[in-house]
Amino acid sequence: MAFAIIDGDDIGSKVESRLLADDVLGFVRTSKTIANMVESLAGHASAVPGVTVISSGGDSILLQVSDDSIGQLSDTLEELQQPGFFTFSVGVGGTLRESFVALRMAKSSGKCKIAIYS
Repeated sequence: MAFAIIDGDDIGSKVESRLLADDVLGFVRTSKTIANMVESLAGHASAVPGVTVISSGGDSILLQVSDDSIGQLSDTLEELQQPGFFTFSVGVGGTLRESFVALRMAKSSGKCKIAIYS
């Protein structure tokens, strides 16, 4: 059994730009868009056999993944990337720590990537 952490890329800067512009409606719109995208991602991920959503909030999702479902989950998530609009990075590992290390590897190597701890 493995864990996967999905985390939105550059979400903070999207939200912060609305705050700095004093744009209440833009902030609300952006926040709702992010929440909808994360909810959609969680739904697609949980539709993969052997994948369970443990937690979802903000721009992050924590999944429990059977070892034989990692490939199918990766394929599904790759198809959901939307460069220029909404991208995310994913870390997969046997423990939460390994998943987080893999996530940091994905983020530090350009984002919009899936890294598997080995």
